[in-house]
Amino acid sequence: MQTTRWDEGDPRRLFPGLDDPSGLLPPLRAAADALRAFAERFGGAWQLTWDELPLGPSALSGYAEGPGPWCEAELWAPRDPVGWTPLPGPPWELGVRVCVRCAEPDDCGAHYVHELDERGFDDPVAAVTALGAGVRWALERVLAEPPEAWARHARH
Repeated sequence: MQTTRWDEGDPRRLFPGLDDPSGLLPPLRAAADALRAFAERFGGAWQLTWDELPLGPSALSGYAEGPGPWCEAELWAPRDPVGWTPLPGPPWELGVRVCVRCAEPDDCGAHYVHELDERGFDDPVAAVTALGAGVRWALERVLAEPPEAWARHARH
């Protein structure tokens, strides 16, 4: 998969019907800022990228991680139900999750702690705006729980 930073890629690859990509800059910047705020809160790293498979554009995806909880956020292109290849949208599907690393001796990976209900969007600006709002929701959920709660979530 090839990735391109959110501020360096061409949004028309994921949103082919978009005439003027400049309208996406404010919600893209807000989504990047939300991921940065999540990462800074927990002393971690973040990124927001345009993702391309050899068959075409697949997503606008981001993460904010740290030593405790982290956030995954994706805005997926539609998929062919048979070959699973990316198709031109709409609709674009939004997914946002809060995760923690397993704390068991036999680490099974990540545990999803909170997950925003997946939704589809027909409008690129609304979709990217919802991505940023989803990351802000994730940070609010994390901050609403005391730090010791994350150890409980990390256990089977």
